[in-house]
Amino acid sequence: MAQQAYQPYQKPTERQPGIYFPQAPLPGEWRKSLGLVFTSTPPEITEEIRVIVPAIDVNLQKRLSKQWYLSGRIQTQVVQSNLALGPRYATRLTDKLFVGLGIDGVCWFGALTIKDVFNSQALGLQTIPNVSLGYRPTRDLQLTFRTEGVMDLYYRSRAGSLEIEYKRRQLNGVAFVFALEQPFYKQRHVSLGVRALYSNFNWQFWSLYATFERDFFYPQLFFDFIL
Repeated sequence: MAQQAYQPYQKPTERQPGIYFPQAPLPGEWRKSLGLVFTSTPPEITEEIRVIVPAIDVNLQKRLSKQWYLSGRIQTQVVQSNLALGPRYATRLTDKLFVGLGIDGVCWFGALTIKDVFNSQALGLQTIPNVSLGYRPTRDLQLTFRTEGVMDLYYRSRAGSLEIEYKRRQLNGVAFVFALEQPFYKQRHVSLGVRALYSNFNWQFWSLYATFERDFFYPQLFFDFIL
């Protein structure tokens, strides 16, 4: 039996596509992805009705320097949208281990009108500091774990003639993200993973006007094609 040829260790390439993995894009490169995010409603709010709400998910990233880059994200469901923009810092610890820090400014808004029955609008501002740890076990596989803090800055809503507004800085919740990025077909790569949000408010469900003063679990699944 012929002996298998020895395969030397190959250093992971920095050109591996990724959106969640903590690494700045290459010079002149725009990193981008398009996909969907699915969020499940907490049973405490919707009772026996369990709805999984999809949102279009668009990510854009631009290099600022070797270790700094700008990250933008748009999630939309037509009647409501969430826009996030912020700087990220990422550095290599070893050939396989990377770490990143970031903070996103978030603006969400929504409008829901049902003729002669319901007319409501809402707007909110948040900030989300985050810490990411990335692990690249092979040239084609990237794993990322990210912790996020969700802080409210501003909220305003109106239903008919009733309007509510408040300006206060408070920690609204925390989120934990696990993402896997790898080749999907030929040169196309994908990001897929889960996000566990523990919060007393989620922008996608502002129109329910929940009166609960406690945190709920909002599980999310995401799938994005890296373009």
